[in-house]
Amino acid sequence: MQTSNVTALVEGPVDRVFVRVGDRVTRGQPLLRIRQADYQRRASEAEAALRVADAEVVQTERAFERVLQLKERGFAPAARLDEAEAARDVARARRDQSRAALATARQALSDTVLRAPYDGVVTQRMVDEGMFLNSRFSMGGQSSALQLQELRVVAAIVAVPEARVSELRKGQPARLFITGQAGALPSEVFIINDFIDPRSRTVEVRLPVRNPDYAISSGVSVVAEILIDPVNAIVVSRRALRGESANPHLFVLIGDVARRRAVKTADVDLDRVRIVEGVAAGDRVILDPPTTLADGMKVRVRATDAGSRPAAASAPGSR
Repeated sequence: MQTSNVTALVEGPVDRVFVRVGDRVTRGQPLLRIRQADYQRRASEAEAALRVADAEVVQTERAFERVLQLKERGFAPAARLDEAEAARDVARARRDQSRAALATARQALSDTVLRAPYDGVVTQRMVDEGMFLNSRFSMGGQSSALQLQELRVVAAIVAVPEARVSELRKGQPARLFITGQAGALPSEVFIINDFIDPRSRTVEVRLPVRNPDYAISSGVSVVAEILIDPVNAIVVSRRALRGESANPHLFVLIGDVARRRAVKTADVDLDRVRIVEGVAAGDRVILDPPTTLADGMKVRVRATDAGSRPAAASAPGSR
């Protein structure tokens, strides 16, 4: 469902790694910890700075009140009152600044512990205890610490030939045959990529399947069977076709005479083709004509035992 290369948001020596490859984790679970001593000290310094700023605010507010009272009684000039008010406002601003610095320090301390962003599985571990973890992309250290994958839902990624994409739609039912899984798993067409690979002339299609017990691992092979809407079609064995693949033909039996018919086809599977043009339902098609057969030759239909392959058979409309 998703893959994340995660790392701590602060840098420093790795003090502890709590997980190994293959461990299942839940959202919020600690994964690793950066050495906290420096960040704890910075948080303590920020707390002390805030206490100093609070004391300065109290002091300047009291001074302002005294000057205000003197001003009202005519014993202090207006300039002195302005100075006291400015000193009070500066002290309040410094207090706000100290509060923000303390929040930043506490957040950095909290960020020394890397926690799982979602329920998942640890699929890679790139660091060990003692390594310096750098949260920035540089030559100074690692940029990623662990790889996490959410596997409660996995998706089969299959390549569909460009010519068949028009037959697909979102929500179309499908079955997945996954290596290591007995039987087919139900799925559906969830994503049809708009991009056509210029080399393979295929379109990427994704089909999800639930994986609550994590029995399906990422990267395994899969074969997808997408169930397109059924249509009436004339389908014959590939053995019935003769000629070049670009200009195929087959032979139909009219009375006792073989007649050559040029046809247009579409693939069904490895053994069968769909006749798009050239043969109608009810025509008798010679299924495996000899190479010597030519248009206009007479053909004798011989009865065979049940189960044997006949010399000719009908090509009815089928689904």
